[in-house]
Order: sequence, then C-alpha cells, then structure tokens
Amino acid sequence: MIMKKYEILGIKIKDHSVRETLKLTRETLSHNKPSSVLFLTRDVLLQAENSETLKRFIEEEADVTMISSAELYRAAGAEDRTRVREIDRNLYLKGLLRILSRERRRIYLLTSDPGQMVNLKSLLGTFENSLQVAGSYDTAVLSEEDTRAEDITNDINSVTPDVVFAIFEGEGSADFVNMGKKYMNTGLIVLLQPEQLKFRQDGSVKSGFMTRLTGRLFTRIAGRYR
Repeated sequence: MIMKKYEILGIKIKDHSVRETLKLTRETLSHNKPSSVLFLTRDVLLQAENSETLKRFIEEEADVTMISSAELYRAAGAEDRTRVREIDRNLYLKGLLRILSRERRRIYLLTSDPGQMVNLKSLLGTFENSLQVAGSYDTAVLSEEDTRAEDITNDINSVTPDVVFAIFEGEGSADFVNMGKKYMNTGLIVLLQPEQLKFRQDGSVKSGFMTRLTGRLFTRIAGRYR
C-alpha cells in the first residue's frame, strides 16, 4: 500500500500501511535527527478542527501520522479490510515494540500524571515485557511554558534513549515536540493519545456504548466535509 491521503473534518491526513511505517521507523532509528510519529484519534481531530496549531502539526510538522481507530478510516470514506485490521489490532505499535525489544533499544516514558504512567507501562508491557526503559517522567505537561520542559529534555539527554513515548495532550504537546526535535538526543518521539491506554489483550482499544455512539456521530459529521 502506497501512502494515501485523506481529509477528515477539513484536516489533511497522510496514511501509511504498517509495513511502510515500520520501514520508515527503522530508517529513523539509524539517523541522529529525531522524528515524530503521531497517533490520530477522534478526539485529537476534533481539537484540531478549531486549532490552527494542531492542524499544522498534523498536516505538516509530524513526520508520520498513524490512524489509530477504524472509525477514522471509515470517516475518510476509505475501505480496505487489510488496513482496518492493521488499525484495529494496533499492529504498528506491536511491530515497533517488537523491534525495540529484539534490538534492545532504550526507551523513555513521558506522562502528565502517575496514573497515566501506570497505564502506559501496562500497555507497552502487554505487547513486549522485555523493553529497556532508560527513564521516565510522570508529571510532564509537555508545554514550552512548563518550567520543567528544560529539565525533562536534560533528563532525556542524560540517558540518550532511542525512542521517547509520550502522551499527546494538545497544543502544548505539539510545541514541546517541535522544540524537542531540535534539542532531544533521541531517534524517535512516539505520541500516543490518552484513549489508547484503554486496551484489550489483542491490542484493540476498548469501546463502550457511549464510545460507539459518539463514533457514529463523528462519522456523520465527518461525512459532511466530503
């Protein structure tokens, strides 16, 4: 599957297959200049609809964007059962973690509170239980205005991880990542969304009745843009 482009809520989305993205990831890990992978969910696109900062980050500044729920794929009017399966089963994240574990790559974890950190470690550990965690920071607001931004960057640079996993939380996160790509000594910054921390053993994200209902409403709204 060659990279395809879609438009959801007026936001231009670049979509790669898992194979393509893992190939790009391997190339990134061999370079010194850090790149970013942004997982896209319904919530972050709804935020970006009214934020030029987030829209620009999604369309231009994030090096790779990964659709993380099949509802977004369907909202774009796309139909490919193989791609839907890749998305539903979180196959890119699984493949990435398998590479990091096999090659004994060092990772760093960033969350905004200790509870998120517990859930992030649980998510990653479900897929691979032998990851090399070089460091973590569990009160990172991920904003240039946060006085701890320099401290966090220095802490990351002190352990030189291959990959930084962070929970993406809006405009501040976009600003922080753009700054970090200039100063962080890492190969890859992977930006997960808070809702991705709710998962099943097969890697798919849990969804209750209200989540499915709002998903259908989102698909209808997105359809108006096509």
